[in-house]
Amino acid sequence: MSVDPVQHAVFNAVVNPYQGCYLGPAQLPARLSPENVAGFIGMLAASIEAWQDNYRLIWLELPASHAALIEPVLSLGFSFHHCHSAQLMMVKKLQADSYIPLAATHSVGVGGLVWSPTGEVLMVKELTLPGQKPGYFKLPGGMVEPQEHLATAVVREVLEETGVQATFQAMLGMRHHHRGQFGASNLYIVCQLQAQTTAIYAAENEIAEVRWFRPETYLLDEKASEYNKLLLKSALKYSGLVQHQVAGYSQSVADYEIFLPEL
Repeated sequence: MSVDPVQHAVFNAVVNPYQGCYLGPAQLPARLSPENVAGFIGMLAASIEAWQDNYRLIWLELPASHAALIEPVLSLGFSFHHCHSAQLMMVKKLQADSYIPLAATHSVGVGGLVWSPTGEVLMVKELTLPGQKPGYFKLPGGMVEPQEHLATAVVREVLEETGVQATFQAMLGMRHHHRGQFGASNLYIVCQLQAQTTAIYAAENEIAEVRWFRPETYLLDEKASEYNKLLLKSALKYSGLVQHQVAGYSQSVADYEIFLPEL
């Protein structure tokens, strides 16, 4: 799309502390008629020219309703930065040495090492997908949802997969690898929990079997992974990191979690 920036006004810059200009839904045309799209792109081109020497980046947030603007915005030198289900964030460098901060680079999962009142440990065997080898018994767990605490997520995942209600006790350990879904790295946080109920059932859509094990029996299971055995051995020796609240750290305890040794 050809535009002549000198014929257009510029947007009012909403500037962040890092000298980046933000444009969002408030600046977008309400209707995507050809005339409105041309006017927006022309005004954006004029803004790029006007801001070139004073600012470092332009951030442009496009809701899904304005996807028609993606192609003409790309023609002005913008690139994709990150995307959510209903919005796309695009960015353009105004200066060659401008730093573009990364978006989310990791997914986060949790695993629950759940103890029964009699000292047994809870394990699950996942359903085998076509073409895969039969599974092995491992810790229940899954992905942390947006804005969900780790302690909440692991209790929820254990309940969903096994039917066991449990309470969070401590963070036991963490695994970090770079083979996560969609090209992201992955953090897997393992937590110790205490079972409040012991009746079990397997979630039909993902779990083939749920079982309580004596620790010594599980450690002799030749099919179990060495990683899961290492986690169990650690849990038998160490209590892990417990939750702490720090006065004045944040406006609400709903905003953070802190895990440290018990003081």
